[in-house]
Amino acid sequence: MKRIVIFCFCLLVMFPISAFAHPGELDELGGHFRGSDCVYLLHEPTALAKQAKTKQELVQLIQTYNGNERCKRHLTPERIDLDGHTLGKKEDRSTLRLGRTYPAELVECIDGDTAKFRVNGHVYTTRFLFIDTPESTIQVEPYGKEASRFTCSRLHQGNILLETDGDALFDKYQRLLAWVWVGKRLLQEDLAKAGLVEDFYDYGDYKYESRVRKAYEEAKRTGAGMYEKRSKAKQPNSEPKTAGSGQPPAREQGGPTEKNAGHPALYTLLGLAAAAALYWLIRQLK
Repeated sequence: MKRIVIFCFCLLVMFPISAFAHPGELDELGGHFRGSDCVYLLHEPTALAKQAKTKQELVQLIQTYNGNERCKRHLTPERIDLDGHTLGKKEDRSTLRLGRTYPAELVECIDGDTAKFRVNGHVYTTRFLFIDTPESTIQVEPYGKEASRFTCSRLHQGNILLETDGDALFDKYQRLLAWVWVGKRLLQEDLAKAGLVEDFYDYGDYKYESRVRKAYEEAKRTGAGMYEKRSKAKQPNSEPKTAGSGQPPAREQGGPTEKNAGHPALYTLLGLAAAAALYWLIRQLK
């Protein structure tokens, strides 16, 4: 009877460790393994995932880019859930051009610097040019929810125009890059003025950089939004951070699709070791 109790206790010790090993965060393909049954869920397919035309090709990509060794051993095409997405389908983006302005209809607010719009009959996940607001989706950062609410409130006013700019229409995650106008107001500028922009990123040289930077400096000077405490403390370092290499900052480099997926095998081994040590200790105390 004692051995049964000890065994059950060991399982309870191991359970939270195993659960922690499968946080459900997205890999470079935009999916993850479900911890309960090792089914692979493709939530937000990235450009990398869209290279696969069949589930068998997607299996090969998952084997390469996902770190869950336990689930990969049993992966078959039948254990992939596309979550409504279609493999091998290419969007017709020929109607969009750089340096143009397009009327847009809001489809979904995502966070402070990302939303989905319908343009010319197509739905585009759109990354707002130049600004980086705090996270509010997978990871919630201070002022992330405030930035998300601010953006969503403005976009629901309608009369939206997207203006393409810079050297590329899309980033490496296949998100449209655009300035966002609501009526006659530039949303990126208003977010910066409200103290809800924490950083800048560069995919090229942009038309309204100086306007947004000026609004950003004004927010820091007046203590708006996230800069309220800094303004009161009179912190000297007020220079905005920029990505000198032409790449987005650390959050943007990984994006939601490159979060650390954990090391399930390691956590499982640690759990077994802890259980064995506990079992030995109890036997010694008998």
